[in-house]
Formats: sequence, structure tokens, C-alpha cells
Amino acid sequence: MEKRDNILMRKIGNELPFRVPENYFDQFALQIEDQIGYKHIVKRKALKSWMFMAAMFVCVLIMGEVFNTIHKNSLARNADNYETYVLSQVDETSLMDYYEEPSTN
Repeated sequence: MEKRDNILMRKIGNELPFRVPENYFDQFALQIEDQIGYKHIVKRKALKSWMFMAAMFVCVLIMGEVFNTIHKNSLARNADNYETYVLSQVDETSLMDYYEEPSTN
């Protein structure tokens, strides 16, 4: 078996069948960057992140305005409810007496 392998190796030789072009691995990274347009991707990512931040800022402002409006409406409703409550606790005759009393100022 060894004789057969040795004969085959002598026939084929120890030479590698494939070759790599000169400076292939030195220039490989630069060629890939040129082919995929690395610089354009960075600009798009930066723009995308700025747009995202701007959209988030606008959403926070809108949500703040909505919550502020809801709070103001709640305060107005509470004031109306308080007034209604106070008027329901006082009868009409005591109100008339209050307005007819002379002021002590």
C-alpha cells in the first residue's frame, strides 16, 4: 500500500494545485470595504439614529401635552364636583340668610 501511495505522490507531486494572487490577503479588507460601501452605511445609521431620537422627542412632547390636558380637565371636573357637593349640603334658606346678612367689614 505504501508503494502505491509513494508512486501516486511522485506522480502528482508536493505542489499545491491552487494559488492565491499576489497581495490578496493584504488588500482583502480594502476591497471588501469598497465593494459594500461601508462609508454609506455609517451615514445611514447615524441619520437613522438621529431620526429615531427626534421622533422619540416629539412623542414625549405630545404625550406630555395629552397628560397635561387630562390633568387640567380633571381639576376642572373636581372643582365642579366640589361646588355641587357644597351646594347640596347647604339648604336654600341658609344661603338666603348668608347673602342677606350685612357684612362686618
